Amino acid sequence: MLASLTRVLVVGAILVAGMHLAAPLVNPVLVAFVISVIASPAVYRLEQRGLRRWMAALAVVGIFAGASLLLLAVLGVSLLQIDRALPAYQELLQEQLTLLDGMGPDFAGQLPGSSENVSLLPSIETIIAGLAELAIDFLVTIIVTVFMLLEIAGLRQKLRTAPGGSTGFEGQFVAFCRSLNGYLGIRTRGSLVTGAVVAFLLWVMGIDAPVLWAILIVLFSYIPFLGLPIASVPPIGLAWLRYGLAGAVVVAGGIAVVDFLSRTLLTPHPAERELELSPLVIVLSVFFWLLVLGVPGLFLAVPLTLLVKAVLGAVDDTRWLAALMEPAEEAA
Repeated sequence: MLASLTRVLVVGAILVAGMHLAAPLVNPVLVAFVISVIASPAVYRLEQRGLRRWMAALAVVGIFAGASLLLLAVLGVSLLQIDRALPAYQELLQEQLTLLDGMGPDFAGQLPGSSENVSLLPSIETIIAGLAELAIDFLVTIIVTVFMLLEIAGLRQKLRTAPGGSTGFEGQFVAFCRSLNGYLGIRTRGSLVTGAVVAFLLWVMGIDAPVLWAILIVLFSYIPFLGLPIASVPPIGLAWLRYGLAGAVVVAGGIAVVDFLSRTLLTPHPAERELELSPLVIVLSVFFWLLVLGVPGLFLAVPLTLLVKAVLGAVDDTRWLAALMEPAEEAA
């Protein structure tokens, strides 16, 4: 057992170090792999309807690319709306800080003196450079996703010939795909409802760019346990600026109540149960992959941790490590 643990630690350290150093190159490939796992059932259903595999893969990737571009357009419009309203929010910030006994004048004095030229948007050179980098990553992700979707159908046959056969790598890969798709399915249903209701609440309260905050809530909900609190900070802050502490409490309470009801009424059980990972492992994995891959690691933490568990569970010498990653009641 000690020898197997030593080998796992050495190999794992080498792989993690390589991923960290090559994160800009590795992240698009990892994103493409996750998209391929998620989209493979849709490709299979299209094949069952008579489409050839390459046509089905192109159709699914085309839908994903179109949805991504539409999402980016909506985010861009919302950011422009926030940018135009920023001077007014800076004045509201100064007013709110002056209401804080003993601290208001000091904080207000540290704010920029002019509110006319404040902008959230960077310079045009920075925008062009960022768009170029985003376009390259997006193109790489799309191309790799297409080829992965073409290969993933035959992956089970390849894994069946690996040591352990159908009870080894193939069985673990099937379990990995099932757990990941089950988790994302439950999470998506709940987060879409939460985002829509929160957007309506923010619109009623007159908070700028409610669609932007709803999209952030939906996207960040894929970060287990930590995503919703992070995504809730901007709308709560804007509500505080406009309505004071009472407004912030209303938005925070509304988001919490809506999320609780969507989880309770729309999902059969917590999405994290599909992962068959202990809550401690899930939380630690978020911070770990954030350190290794940067911000994309927040969203890749669940798939990568599930993949690590599947690999460990496929080998006899490391199966006990996979069992340690499971919830206590299931590990027994």
